[in-house]
Amino acid sequence: MSIAMETMTGDPLPEDVIVEILSRLPVKNLLQFKCVCKSWHAIITSPKLISKHLRNYYDKNDSDCLLAQYRVTQAGEIASFELLVDETPTRGLSYGLLDRMPFQSPYIYGPCDGIFYLYGHFYDFHALWNPAINELKTLPPIPNPPFSFSYSPLWNAYGFRLHPVTKDYEVIVMREYWREEEGAWEDRYPLSVFVYTLSSDSWRYWGDLSRYYHLRNNKCYICVKGVFYWLGSYGACGDPEVVINFDMATNVCQEIQLPDYDKSINSESLAVYNDSIALLVVQERVLHVWTLDERCWTKKFVVGPLLGVQYPVGHWQNNTIILTSDSYELLLCDPRTQEISGLGFEGRTIRCEGIFAYKESLVPVKNGHEEAETTSDCRIICSPPFNRNVASNEKSFLMDPDYEEALKLFD
Repeated sequence: MSIAMETMTGDPLPEDVIVEILSRLPVKNLLQFKCVCKSWHAIITSPKLISKHLRNYYDKNDSDCLLAQYRVTQAGEIASFELLVDETPTRGLSYGLLDRMPFQSPYIYGPCDGIFYLYGHFYDFHALWNPAINELKTLPPIPNPPFSFSYSPLWNAYGFRLHPVTKDYEVIVMREYWREEEGAWEDRYPLSVFVYTLSSDSWRYWGDLSRYYHLRNNKCYICVKGVFYWLGSYGACGDPEVVINFDMATNVCQEIQLPDYDKSINSESLAVYNDSIALLVVQERVLHVWTLDERCWTKKFVVGPLLGVQYPVGHWQNNTIILTSDSYELLLCDPRTQEISGLGFEGRTIRCEGIFAYKESLVPVKNGHEEAETTSDCRIICSPPFNRNVASNEKSFLMDPDYEEALKLFD
């Protein structure tokens, strides 16, 4: 392969050196370089560079971008926003509405290597989306339940990860079923587990759990060492009583009791702290942080009282925790120093449904022999910066900013 890149003396650089250089550049630059010539396109889309880019750029650079999802109507309509954040000091720089998403009001989950899993609560669709390279892959339908059973995507629990052994991207769906003729909505059956693998582009039925749980989807990306975790209850829509973890590598599902606290007057969420599962509980305006080690909970921090804090959402980088205030502003908390700073993003909404750190990657969502859909209609509409001292030309990570009707959902 001939690549036109030379040293100061005019000698061509070895291809391995070129790949090493390109693997340390942002995705935006690499997408521009793809258009230089066929040889540049070939090397930038090669598995060798994509893999090295994950190690040299994706894994070694912190995220300065958050994707926040808010429920903005009582009917359950979801709006997604991009937040650009400056860590020194921590403050919001700008935010933009993710307008014209690939599906109407999709929930997002991830990212894993820059890829998001998209799913619907009120209509049954599933997709993988890499916004950095503008690729979308709609997944095939999950097999239907037996005719005598009913189900709704609203009650499913989801997970998405890279399998640590096969290196294949997998989606897991825990699906609830019930019989309409029984006349009791609370009578549920053990959850059925379905697993999608990207390489085969197909779902497989894994089996059923040993009993029924109502699982709560996480508000941030939770997958530790290849294991999924969810808060769960024994009854339909009950308060959390246990943590359920599911390890696809060993085919083991475990139930872990929650620590002892008053579960009737609190808000809780799972997060990741120091590469371990953490339980965040806001109780009477005080934040309690437990971490899980060998199925045992240890209380790590008590922060507060925190005036105006409503509930925890999840984690961000450097072991910080994201909370929401009574006015739905996103707050960043460092439990070690007990410092809290506002990210400047708030609105008159129903509830924050998720917050996800975003980093760009080159990883495709197609299998090589197929053409992935593109999301050419998806764009970001950016609002003015939070701080008037910040340069007004802050760029969003997907598209150039456009100022029309940025805050319609907040009117």
